[in-house]
Amino acid sequence: MDITARPGEQIMLVGASARDLIHRGLGFDSELASTTDIDIAIAVPDRFAYQSVITNLEPEGDTRIRFRIDKWSVDLIPFGGIENPSGTAVPHPDGHTVDVFAFQEVFDGAELYRLPEGIEVRVPTAAGYAALKIKAWVDKGALGWTKHARDLSYVCMWYQNSPGLNDSLYDYEKDADLFELANFDQDLASTYLLGRHIRATIGGALADQLGTLWNPASRKLMASSERNDRFLASAKARDYDTRLQYFNAIHAALSAVQSQANND
Repeated sequence: MDITARPGEQIMLVGASARDLIHRGLGFDSELASTTDIDIAIAVPDRFAYQSVITNLEPEGDTRIRFRIDKWSVDLIPFGGIENPSGTAVPHPDGHTVDVFAFQEVFDGAELYRLPEGIEVRVPTAAGYAALKIKAWVDKGALGWTKHARDLSYVCMWYQNSPGLNDSLYDYEKDADLFELANFDQDLASTYLLGRHIRATIGGALADQLGTLWNPASRKLMASSERNDRFLASAKARDYDTRLQYFNAIHAALSAVQSQANND
């Protein structure tokens, strides 16, 4: 079955494919870290619908959601009605689960893109993408999955350099208070704004959960993650202390769990 034939409103790109579309959509033309993997989230009502999508696909690896489609490794991540409880998909009869924390909320706020092939898919906003990346880091960062730290740094760069994302910092009726909070440091204020947008995207309850999971130790590990990347080579967040400051600012704005927000 050709999954691209599904209605566009049921498909959301996540992972590097989404990252690259967001990057270009914001006007950046620099090359980001490449990957041969494709991550696609599919809104399905139940596991029977998911099974109908994958029935003729060739499984790859042991994740049970990865398939070989042409020359690509494709993760098909189910979410929506299949979740039970919310945030956990159960795509297989044996009860195997897949974490889809905030996928529905990110999908609800996602933007519709038309790909060169004429296919329409949804793509997370920059803030929605950041929310998924923080959760992925919480789950896998300690296992050496440094790409999630790198990708969150991309989002920081987007917010710091794209007027389309940070212009509300100059509006006293919107987010100018964050400029004062950041002592009028635009780059730092932009990361506070990212955190505020994450909270608006996924809702207060999930944002608080994410804030609890993304604790000081997790943020420190994220800030210490080595990144050798051309796009980030000239970034102001090259050093550990600045990265940690940015991550703490995101955390402080996304979460009402403030007691440890700036514990570094």
